Amino acid sequence: MTASLALAAALLFLSHALPSWPGLRPALIARLGRGGFAALHSAGSLATLALFVLAYRAADGGEVLFTPAGWAAPLVVLAMPLVFLLLVARITTRFGSQDAPDPPRGIYRLTRAPGSLALLLWALVHLNATGDGRRVLLFGTMAAIALFALVKNEVVLRRGPAGRAFRDRTSLLPLAGPQGLRDTAAGLAEMGPARLAGGLAAYGAMLAAHPWLFGVDPLYWVG
Repeated sequence: MTASLALAAALLFLSHALPSWPGLRPALIARLGRGGFAALHSAGSLATLALFVLAYRAADGGEVLFTPAGWAAPLVVLAMPLVFLLLVARITTRFGSQDAPDPPRGIYRLTRAPGSLALLLWALVHLNATGDGRRVLLFGTMAAIALFALVKNEVVLRRGPAGRAFRDRTSLLPLAGPQGLRDTAAGLAEMGPARLAGGLAAYGAMLAAHPWLFGVDPLYWVG
């Protein structure tokens, strides 16, 4: 593993953290407009992601930092359907804005941060199933981005009455909301079978494409 990869990882994290930092984000939007801010943020994120990919491909695997447990790879396969369900539900369910969130519905009855939780879960289970320095840095960086997003969103929601009301009616984890099982059941019903089918279909597609895209068969341990 090289210093250039570590630098690329730091830049990738900062490209997500700095533009969305509470206080800086509103100032940038006021100066650039929402469209200009979105374009700047997207360009910076894509550029640093491309830089990270190039540095990752050029680096060697690095020393082995730990040996994954035998159950680590099966855990990835078991956890990823939930990741894809969270992502599909997040993409297809309106949130509103952090200043004025919509009333919680669907996936937001289960968790108020489905996208960040999906990224965090994906990163942690993959981190647990690796061990070489290069991939530990990759998944550790993604976990750091997700954790930053979770903390930042909580801070922003606390700042306004609409955000605080949304927090009072939701939770970060399923079954932990104000109404517990009732909220979870209502959220699942509002999500409907189409989102469940979409999440499972996306998961199946990734299982099939994973060896071709990343050179690793997620089901290698089955045989």
